[in-house]
Amino acid sequence: MKSFVDKFREEVREYLERLESGLLLLEQDQENHQVIDEIFRIMHSMKGSGGMFGFDLISDVTHDLETLYELFRSKKQHLDSEVISFTLHSIDGLHNLMVQEPTDEHRLLAQQMKMDTKKQISRLTLTEFNPEKEKSPSNKHEIASETTQTTYYVSFVPNENIFINGTNPLYLIDELHALGECIVQVSFDRLPTLTEIDSTKCYVSWNLFIATSETVDTLNDVFIFVADNAQIQIDKVSSGNIIHQEEILADFLNARFNQENWEPIESETQDQKTTDEIALPDENNEMGVSLKSSREIPDNPVPTQTRVDSIRVDSHKIDQYMNLVSELITAQSRLEVIALKMNGPELDSLTETFEKLGRQLRDNAFDMSLIPLQSITVRFKRLIHDLSKSLDKEVVLVTDGMETELDKNIIERLIEPLMHIIRNSIDHGIESKNERQNKQKPVVGTISIKALTVGSYVQIEIEDDGDGLDKDKIRKKAISQGILSNQTKISEEEIYQLIFEPGFTTSELVTDVSGRGVGMDVVRRRVQEMRGSIDLLTQKGRFTRFIIKLPLSLSIIDGLLTTVGESYYVIPSSAIQKIYTVKPELLKKGFRQVVEFEGVQFPYLNMHEEFESGNSIPEEQFVVVVSFENQQFGLVVDAVVREYQAVIKPLGRMLRGQDVFSGASILGTGQLALVIDTNKMIQKYS
Repeated sequence: MKSFVDKFREEVREYLERLESGLLLLEQDQENHQVIDEIFRIMHSMKGSGGMFGFDLISDVTHDLETLYELFRSKKQHLDSEVISFTLHSIDGLHNLMVQEPTDEHRLLAQQMKMDTKKQISRLTLTEFNPEKEKSPSNKHEIASETTQTTYYVSFVPNENIFINGTNPLYLIDELHALGECIVQVSFDRLPTLTEIDSTKCYVSWNLFIATSETVDTLNDVFIFVADNAQIQIDKVSSGNIIHQEEILADFLNARFNQENWEPIESETQDQKTTDEIALPDENNEMGVSLKSSREIPDNPVPTQTRVDSIRVDSHKIDQYMNLVSELITAQSRLEVIALKMNGPELDSLTETFEKLGRQLRDNAFDMSLIPLQSITVRFKRLIHDLSKSLDKEVVLVTDGMETELDKNIIERLIEPLMHIIRNSIDHGIESKNERQNKQKPVVGTISIKALTVGSYVQIEIEDDGDGLDKDKIRKKAISQGILSNQTKISEEEIYQLIFEPGFTTSELVTDVSGRGVGMDVVRRRVQEMRGSIDLLTQKGRFTRFIIKLPLSLSIIDGLLTTVGESYYVIPSSAIQKIYTVKPELLKKGFRQVVEFEGVQFPYLNMHEEFESGNSIPEEQFVVVVSFENQQFGLVVDAVVREYQAVIKPLGRMLRGQDVFSGASILGTGQLALVIDTNKMIQKYS
């Protein structure tokens, strides 16, 4: 049962995210009834499944929210921005109500949310709201007077295998109790002998009478998720509350036992009403409603082909799968070393097959771990909505390329930096409405997020059309904070980079949004932890654009294994342009660390001199030309070993401070190979 409850929790989180997305769409188009219908369906599903799994508070609150959105769904009322903001606030509350054993605090929260929803309904329908009446203690089923209730008979016969999908029938009976006054009878007619009882099967059925002001459709909704796994019969007994009139109930049961037609009894109050006041019953909805189960389907139906295109997989299982593939690649590397030593044709063939399978598994695991950036867009829309309201600014989010996919671990780490950037853009970048009007800008500010794949990395651009950065103000602030001295001369680009320094802020006021200088340094640190880079472009009075570049994956890469002295280094294959052989003498003759090949001059780093100066230089070296943006750079190594799938492991404490290696990989011999971050290597040595 616990596994089904966990799946329900995950499903509710998806429901709430879809609700947020829909509400933010409605904010732009409040007459979009397709979105309103979708929101209503989500609330309806949450109400039903919440009751089924024992999350009664979620079920109760969403029931009232569903009633609120029925006003818009039926076009009786027009949606407004107050309702949208209220519903977004309610979503935050629903997150807190996702408990099966609620405390008094949870119940008070649910009661307050229900009251607030009823206030919204009263505001829209122009009816009086009496909070004291809502707070007064009463039985849950005393929703209306007896004369406005209807008595129904409900027969609920679950299939024996109903437990398999996690359904607990008792929750459904409990939900019926929440709708009115009930008399329940449990039937054990299907109970087998003691030796034949299977604890995984359900042998019990229920017959009950319920007096309620709800409609038959509402009663059917209780069983909406088990309609195909049970026999359900709902019959109208009387138009009034006769739950305590045993003679009438007995007559009904006798008529049902004898398969006789039953004419619903009309209450005296109903008889006194004029025909104009009484709605004619819909025979299909009020009489003899039956949801047939799969038992009533013919024994030999024509089989239909069913195809499952996707399945839900726990993210921890994906992580475990990636780790196992990583270990497999490491083991395969060790097998190659053994095969080279033994020099056997059969072992070589097996090693080659092993390598192909390992690569296919690696690619498959990599694809499974990729998710689109679209999955986190709703959070940014919600953040912009909330901050715009609190700062009295109008801001919209424009996205492009959100179908771009990244490793899920990168996306999880990416949320915090992007939130910081968006928060600062709204608070510092985008001007107030009056300022924008004075500058002849549109009153509505824009934040755009653009994503695209460039080679082996993903580029994400976050831009606002605000006031831009003031380089003079940044420089003065840096001097006042001791980051720079008056005599220091730095370029304009370097001045803008100062905003990433710890504790740096140009804000004069500390607010709940920003101004404490603990944002942009976190952004740069988080991006660098993901082996990425962050740059910015800005123009005073026009825009500020942050450019983040991230690798597609953090765990496995294709690389080129090289040696420098007695050490191994892995260069990512995606960054390599060409490889040239070179004589050490030619490098010594080079001017200002530049070497020429095929008429093109390349700046270079002699890694032997930089990292292995104590060892002798070989007679021939290799220049591996790598690129970053529009810049090409040569890495001089002693030897090129082979192509290599590198499983990247984090560096230990001793090397944590360095900035040109992104990790290390364990070779088949057990030796370590440092993985070069070519972007940072170029930035540091070019």
